[in-house]
Amino acid sequence: MDSDVANTQPDEAADHLRPQAAHLYGLIVSGAVLATASDEFRLSRVAVILLCTLGIYWAAETYVHWIAARTHVQRDLTRAETRRIVADGWPLVAACTVPLMFLVAEALLGIETAVALDVTLAVNAVLLFVVGWQMGTAGGLKGVRLALSAGVTGFLGLALIVLKTLMH
Repeated sequence: MDSDVANTQPDEAADHLRPQAAHLYGLIVSGAVLATASDEFRLSRVAVILLCTLGIYWAAETYVHWIAARTHVQRDLTRAETRRIVADGWPLVAACTVPLMFLVAEALLGIETAVALDVTLAVNAVLLFVVGWQMGTAGGLKGVRLALSAGVTGFLGLALIVLKTLMH
C-alpha cells in the first residue's frame, strides 16, 4: 500500500456538503413516506413509519459513506472521522421534524388521516422549496437562476403530491 494513500484524509471538500444534501434527501424521503401512507393508518402509525424509514435510510447512507471513506483512504478510520460521518448524515433524520410535529398536532386535534396526510405533504413540499431557496442563496444564485433552483426543489414535493393522488 502506498504510504501517501494510507495517510490521506477522507475528502473534506465533499463531506461538508453531506449535511445539506442529507437534509434535502430527508425531506424527499419524508414526502415519499407521506405520499404512500395509507389513509387507513392512524397518524401515530404514520409517524412511527416515517421516523423508522428515515432511521433506516440514515443507517444505510452512513454505512455507505463510512465504507467509501475507508476505501478511499485505504485504512481504518479514526474515531473522529467515524463520528463526523455519523453526524453528517443525521440531518436526513432531522429533516422529518416539522412533518412529525404536524402529524402529532393533527393527531391531537383529531384530524382525519387523509386530510392530515395531505396537509403534511403540502407542508413538506413548501419545506422543499424553502430549503432549495436557502441552498441556492448559499450557492450564490440570484434572480431567475435562484427561482429555478428553488422551483426544481419544490417541484419534487409537488411530484410527491401527484404520486399520492395517483396512488389513492
